[in-house]
This record gives sequence, structure tokens and C-alpha cells, in this order.
Amino acid sequence: MEAHQILIVDDDVVFREGLQMVLSEYYAAVMTSGSGSEAVALAEALAPDVVLIDPDAGGLESARRIKGQRPATRLILLSVYDRYLAAAADAGADGYLLKGGPVEELLAAIRRPAQPVE
Repeated sequence: MEAHQILIVDDDVVFREGLQMVLSEYYAAVMTSGSGSEAVALAEALAPDVVLIDPDAGGLESARRIKGQRPATRLILLSVYDRYLAAAADAGADGYLLKGGPVEELLAAIRRPAQPVE
């Protein structure tokens, strides 16, 4: 198991818990949050290495706040839409993936060195 601490932020409980189950096979500490405001507080308190966040329902603003509080935290946006790509760059995201892609793609994004979305 890898030592990264991962925080998953998504208002869809089925997706959030399913992703937590998958990532728990690879990472020792996988936490979840159902809201952006809770995620900001958790990121401040727990200092995760990587935050996986859905840009819908206030996720972009939460991503900006997390990046502002913890610049070293890697932010990867996960969405079913590609329309948030430009906004992801503005929020300081280090990655952008479409939900439902291969697990290997997500694992590679988590392991990849920080690199802002362009």
C-alpha cells in the first residue's frame, strides 16, 4: 500500500463510497466528504496529499479554497463532463479526469507529479 492520503469529495454517495473502496486497495488512508464546505475543513485539518473533487455543486470554489490553504495538496477534478476543463485550470487543479475511466488512469494521475491543468 502507498502512503498517500487521499480525500474524495463528491455529493453522489454511491460513487464516493465505491471509489473509496477501490482506492483503499492501493492507499492506506482514503477519506471521503459529501460537501465542499466539509472538504475544505477536512483538507485543513488532515492535510491530504491528493484531493479528488467533483466540480459540480460548488466543487470548483472548494477546490480554489483548498489550493489556497494548502498549495502543496494535489487537486484532481473528476466529472462526467469535460466542460469544466478551463475552470479546472483557473481553480489550480493538477489534473482532470472523466468519471468512469479506467482505474489505472486514476492511479497514474494520483502518482503523477504536480502539474497544473492547461
